[in-house]
Amino acid sequence: MKHTIRLGPLCFDKNFVSAISDDQAQVVFTRAETRLLQYLVQYPNQVRSRSQLLDAVNQGNEEKLDRSIDFLINRLRQKLGDDAKNPTFIATRYGEGYIWLASQSKQLALPRDCHAVVGPVSGLNHIGNKRAAAELFSQQFHKLFRTHFADDLAVGFDPDCPKASEFGEDAPEIGIELSFVLAGSELECVFRGYLFRSDRTVFAKRMSASNASPADIEAISDEISSALRTGLATKVEGQVPLAVGMIEAGKTFTGIKGHWSENDQSLRVQVEANPADYRAKIMLATNIHTKYLQDSVQIFMSNADPRKDDEDEIETLVTDSLPYLQNEPTFLLPSAKLLFFIDRGYNDMAVMMAERLHKESTSLEASLPVVGQMRVFVGQNEDGQRALDQALELCEPGSQFEIYLMILKCEALAAVSDRDGLDEILDEVCARVPQVEVLMQVLFTCSEQPSKIAQQALVNMTPAQARGMLMLTHYVYGRLLQNPEHRANAYRTPVSLFSRQFGPDIVPDEVKRVLEGCEARNVEKTVYPQTA
Repeated sequence: MKHTIRLGPLCFDKNFVSAISDDQAQVVFTRAETRLLQYLVQYPNQVRSRSQLLDAVNQGNEEKLDRSIDFLINRLRQKLGDDAKNPTFIATRYGEGYIWLASQSKQLALPRDCHAVVGPVSGLNHIGNKRAAAELFSQQFHKLFRTHFADDLAVGFDPDCPKASEFGEDAPEIGIELSFVLAGSELECVFRGYLFRSDRTVFAKRMSASNASPADIEAISDEISSALRTGLATKVEGQVPLAVGMIEAGKTFTGIKGHWSENDQSLRVQVEANPADYRAKIMLATNIHTKYLQDSVQIFMSNADPRKDDEDEIETLVTDSLPYLQNEPTFLLPSAKLLFFIDRGYNDMAVMMAERLHKESTSLEASLPVVGQMRVFVGQNEDGQRALDQALELCEPGSQFEIYLMILKCEALAAVSDRDGLDEILDEVCARVPQVEVLMQVLFTCSEQPSKIAQQALVNMTPAQARGMLMLTHYVYGRLLQNPEHRANAYRTPVSLFSRQFGPDIVPDEVKRVLEGCEARNVEKTVYPQTA
């Protein structure tokens, strides 16, 4: 049964047989209570006598209840959680009867679990004989717009959609408002894409709706969904690093943790449609980097090696965009990180850029992780950890952002062989995200006394998986550490574990070359243990 009529703190079904609170507690009414409610809501702020209420309850079919209407009112108040001395629903007027105080809210056309909504639709009463065309346009847009979301995410259509306050905690996440106007004899539509709960606009565009073809409507639907992804990924409220924001934005459309492949398709369409969209270009470059964070093991287990092509594309996307983004730190910060990542001679510039942006930043949540990680890379581990710790204090507990920061902290602690600190945060990450427990334990457990989970993983692991994990450590983290001792420490656990399990030849040649270049004391003995 749908509860779509909001009255005070409760939502009632259309027949007033039951109600539900914002915490999902349900109240069921008797037949007499339902009749009384149905009658009272028709006369808000009007005194109704006991006689009138009795007639409404009995409907002329039963014996009069006399003054037992007072008993019924008291019982209804208890179910509604109403206080007779400070009423929300029913007030007593001594010597007169009772008065219904709660104004009936608009009946919601959307289910309470609606994820996105097309609505409200305004201007229909001011466009004369174009109204039918506007209504058809709106319906066609809704049909195409909802295809951008996973099948299990409801995308509703409500021309009279109320504000977020009418929904309570069940408000949709995003909305598209359509406003129709006449420009001479032409019908035009103004689209506004907005974050429903904060009412923050992230997209606005005006287009002709007269004789709009299905292709025209599909094009604006694609453009709006891309703009919403960008807006969600870079939203000002509680701003996070762009890569984390993109994962959360992808989740808005898929209902699951965002995957790089989902974003890749939409971003490439966006860049192809508008080559001057430099924000989209940085998001695409960031997404290419995210591919290696999410799928490195699978990539390096395959015969293909896309790194050069990906690095070429990242370099082109970032260097082409930098001149046009000088006043947009949200995009300059990830640009600096990407230039450091490709390791093609931009490192000093990237570090200087990140540090300058951090000093000027008004969003420490976005800048601290970038400068923290880059300080770790250049050997300033203590300063890097301090920045990561500060970011952890600012982030929301349990969020994707917190997990991201904790993994960066694991990398920083491993680089300086802080075993106690690493074990503590490693346990916390594995408890929060069980699906990464095996990978994290294998990469960061103690190499001399590996955890039971790491030992079991090694027994079940194939050589190809081991090489994939080594390349993950190497490509996204180890090779970027400029301090030789830190670099050796970073590789120690996976190289030691896999060498013991599979023999020293399991270590890829490029990893061997990196380790051979390390000048840390006893690197060879520590990293390559004697096999049994």
